[in-house]
Amino acid sequence: MAAGALALLVFYNLLWKKRNFNTKIKGRVLPEPSGALPILGHVLQLSRKVQFQRTMAAFADKYGPIFLIRMGMHPTLIVSNHEIAKECFTTNDQTFASRPLFNQGKYLGYNNASYGFASYGAYWRHIRKVARLEILSTQRVEALKHTVFASEINIMIEDLFLFCKNNGGNSKVDMTQCIENLPFNVMLKVMTGRRYSVSFHDAAKGEVKHLKDMTNEFMYLFGQVEASDLFPFLGWFNFQTKYLKSMKRLAKEMDELSESWIEEHTTMKQKGDQTFDQNNFIDILLSVIEEKNNYGYSRDTIIKASITSLVLGATDTTATTILWLLSLLLNNKHTLKLVQEELDLHVGRERKVEYSDINNLVYLQATVKETLRLYPPGPVLAPHLANEDCQVQGYHVPKGTRLIINAWKMHRDPNVWPEPEEFKPERFLTTHKGVDASGKHFVLLPFGSGRRSCPGYTFATQLMYLTIARLLQGFDFTMPSNEPIDMSETISISLSRETPLEVCLTPRLSPELYA
Repeated sequence: MAAGALALLVFYNLLWKKRNFNTKIKGRVLPEPSGALPILGHVLQLSRKVQFQRTMAAFADKYGPIFLIRMGMHPTLIVSNHEIAKECFTTNDQTFASRPLFNQGKYLGYNNASYGFASYGAYWRHIRKVARLEILSTQRVEALKHTVFASEINIMIEDLFLFCKNNGGNSKVDMTQCIENLPFNVMLKVMTGRRYSVSFHDAAKGEVKHLKDMTNEFMYLFGQVEASDLFPFLGWFNFQTKYLKSMKRLAKEMDELSESWIEEHTTMKQKGDQTFDQNNFIDILLSVIEEKNNYGYSRDTIIKASITSLVLGATDTTATTILWLLSLLLNNKHTLKLVQEELDLHVGRERKVEYSDINNLVYLQATVKETLRLYPPGPVLAPHLANEDCQVQGYHVPKGTRLIINAWKMHRDPNVWPEPEEFKPERFLTTHKGVDASGKHFVLLPFGSGRRSCPGYTFATQLMYLTIARLLQGFDFTMPSNEPIDMSETISISLSRETPLEVCLTPRLSPELYA
């Protein structure tokens, strides 16, 4: 065993040198931070105590907006400029349309059957078509926002009002728990067709608690760096870390729950039972995914992979953004006042704000965009993989190179965003009017761009807009103390708040408007 390991290390060292001194390069050689070690690459220069996007931003300040680092055995292109990102997602979009293989995709993504993990090819094109045309189409989201979205938001607002009423008006509320429950409830209703009641002030129980715990653990494990992903030879020795063991256990638990949902819906469909909402995603997937010709995956595997990616993707992104927005507004009371004045002007206090009002609430939309600029849910976009040699900005990028876009750094480019650290929604009504987060404007990429952009962009933003509008129309927000809201961030794959957001709420509408 030891001799075999030594031989592999020698082999990988020679391979590393070959990559490092390739003389058949077509184009300029990418700049690279000093200090890379054989096999390890730049891994020792990364710290678990510093966010990856900040470390890469510091490298960019020194080496420029495009450079190469070595994540163990894997050369990785880091881009932190919107013009270079545009070249990657337009000129080289097909070249970078694949994904690297990670243990997360193998164990938590059903052997890469999940849309986000799947490699570029016929299967990925098939599942993308299903996602965009059947599950997350404009027509589907339009129907959902007037039914499930509005219903769940109404329940949350009424819940908050009753909590305030029962606790003397101006009440201290844990908004983190409240906001995290909303997209969770929405996705469960959309996915299964039935409502799992989770109130913000009641602890989740039973199946709901189990699912919430699994969701939280999934997001944690998704952001961990597994040793064998950096050093593939470790996988040949069946090297088991605590993260790998946790992934395997969690994968089994998620599979059992998803399997039970599919069996339940299949049985009810055969009986003609219409207890559940017939537009639920599981029934749709059962109808459109065929039993055969699924590129090596079973129908149930594809459905379970889709369930997992949809539930986890939507819940984290939406809640994270809303919580950052509320935090920013509380620390910028003038902006909070302007948003509420806009609501009073265009909607008033005699009726509930509705989706038909959102187009008139341009300042509210600007606050959402500015929040996504400062706190993109994924500060670095999901890694891409070059499936052939290409050139970016005249630099040679070999096949097999990974690509990471540092959206967090791009969104703070002072040449694009004057006073980039300041919260200024007005910029989206003046200098950046017309810029949105859909991926068409490369200066703002919280949801990615190109073939691999997030298909849930419309779903997430539509849920955000009405949620924020209803909250700010319905309640006055104040801080529990004279201290500013803590804006500390977690060190993880998603840019989340490190501490719970506690606020004091006072209802500002007539009681009948909360029912």
